This record gives sequence, C-alpha cells and structure tokens, in this order.
Amino acid sequence: MSDSPEETPIAKDFFARPVEEQADFLAQTWCNQCMEMDLGMKNPKEYETSQRLWIEGECVNCGAQVITEIVYEDDE
Repeated sequence: MSDSPEETPIAKDFFARPVEEQADFLAQTWCNQCMEMDLGMKNPKEYETSQRLWIEGECVNCGAQVITEIVYEDDE
C-alpha cells in the first residue's frame, strides 16, 4: 500500500494560455509510436496536480497519445 494516494488531476484551460505558448507546446512534442520529435499535437487537454503540469493530445502524424510535461525553470 502506498503512503500517499495518487492525486486526481485537475483539468485546466489550455486555450487560456497566450497563443505563442500554445503554438510552442503543440509543436514541441515527442511521439513514442513514431519515435520522432516535433511532429505536432492535436486535441490538447491540460492537467495539473500538486506535483506536475502536463498536456495530453494526439500525434498529428499517427494519432497516438502524446504527453508534454511542463517544467518551469527558475531564472536565478
């Protein structure tokens, strides 16, 4: 038994992001099916837990699920 139960992801509004950010996240992808990067993503859905933030969608090339994890780096 795990000490910490898995959190239920909270759906976020991907389209509330600035258009430039949306374009970057939709273009900068990795598809495990095609084994290629930057093929693109369609039908994006954004989710968040206290531990992570990510976008799920479909590979533009093959339709497989692709996930892009969003990591904000400190500028310090």
